[in-house]
Amino acid sequence: MIVRKSNLVLTTERLKVLKVIGERVAQVVVESETPINAIKIDKIDARLGPFEDHVFENKVVKQGVILKQVFYVDCDNFVRHISEEVPYMLTVEIPGVKPSDFVDVQNHLIDIDTDFQLVPGHSGELATLRQKIVAHILVKASEWAQVDVVTNVQSFPKINTMQRVSCFQKKW
Repeated sequence: MIVRKSNLVLTTERLKVLKVIGERVAQVVVESETPINAIKIDKIDARLGPFEDHVFENKVVKQGVILKQVFYVDCDNFVRHISEEVPYMLTVEIPGVKPSDFVDVQNHLIDIDTDFQLVPGHSGELATLRQKIVAHILVKASEWAQVDVVTNVQSFPKINTMQRVSCFQKKW
């Protein structure tokens, strides 16, 4: 679209963009206990798995799982591996967000840490792996909108024209 304003000609285009409504960092804290045939834990890798976001008035509810890979040494001194899924749910307050077909929620994992303790089993019982997982997730709510953006500006200088002025003298 071309718009003319005095000595300017502006060319605009209508774009479909995501307009940010708000963003917050949410914290997930979950714990789990797992029976395991282990004498030592080598390492635990954790990451976010599949999730769903549910938008309500002024809040987003996030529901999903944390996927863990546990590497351990068993009673025969072999390195083993198990995988686990730990469910979680959290609520994030984002003022201004409302349920709509045009709302888009983005999630960015900032960090995830696991703390664990291996409790040995007694008289032939399996050991217990106690874990606490803390994750921080940036939750950003945006809404699709159409905006007009100026893509080109042309300036035309004003032409300095002399105007003829006539003066009449009145005689009294």
